[in-house]
Amino acid sequence: MSNAARTSVKQLRVLDFGRANIDLGAVMAPGDLDGVWAICAFPAYLIDLADGRHVLVDTGPNRRHIREPMYEFAGMPLAEGLQPQLTDADDPLNRLAEVGLTPADIDMLILTHTHFDHAGNADEFSASEIVIHQDAYAAALDAGQRGYAHKPGRIPEFAADGTPLRYRLVAGDTELVPGLTLLETPGHAPGHMSILLHLPETGAVILAIDAIYSAANRRFGNYKIGADPEQGRASAERLIALEGREGAWMIYGHDPDQWQELLKAPEGYR
Repeated sequence: MSNAARTSVKQLRVLDFGRANIDLGAVMAPGDLDGVWAICAFPAYLIDLADGRHVLVDTGPNRRHIREPMYEFAGMPLAEGLQPQLTDADDPLNRLAEVGLTPADIDMLILTHTHFDHAGNADEFSASEIVIHQDAYAAALDAGQRGYAHKPGRIPEFAADGTPLRYRLVAGDTELVPGLTLLETPGHAPGHMSILLHLPETGAVILAIDAIYSAANRRFGNYKIGADPEQGRASAERLIALEGREGAWMIYGHDPDQWQELLKAPEGYR
């Protein structure tokens, strides 16, 4: 039986949680794209399962960035090359409402890593099982790792309504349901995870997240940005090899050109 035939995944929808004007050299490909600026999206993904459950991948920047664009990292070196531009429409609650959902409808939340643009609103998801790699969880709670990558409170103990949040720590590659597998791709950040999906019509899809920012990183072979560049290169090469074996379509983490071509929710890929 093919992976597409046994998959529990019904649909993948791409959510727009905001964008930033980014110096691609400073943030994505130093030495190859220095001084090249582009508007890059902060994507998240809604995975609809055949049994009616909903899985959200990442929660975007904290909504305070709508009113205070540099809220989490003003004064840090990265701020010179990354300028968030969020509107009220980009609030995750508003984006979910556009597809008829609320945080209470999200059965599982996957946090691929704990950077500001991926885990900013986890406290809104008190009804969800929150899946995170054990290394990402540990790094987020480590008082010695603060700043852009690991903001205090990024992985909160309690939801905004005071309910204790339910974390599920994983390690290694983990199949959550048939057709949805977490891939351990460290380097960009401790415990970073990418995702392999099998859709019934589209087939295999790799959500690279930040293991590969864009097609330009592949073109230049440039994976220098991250907590551990050597690990990052190995993770990127692993995804590229998997893409070939699976005949997969890869969605990059923040590719400004690819973003323009992607279907956005409420439309989706089946």
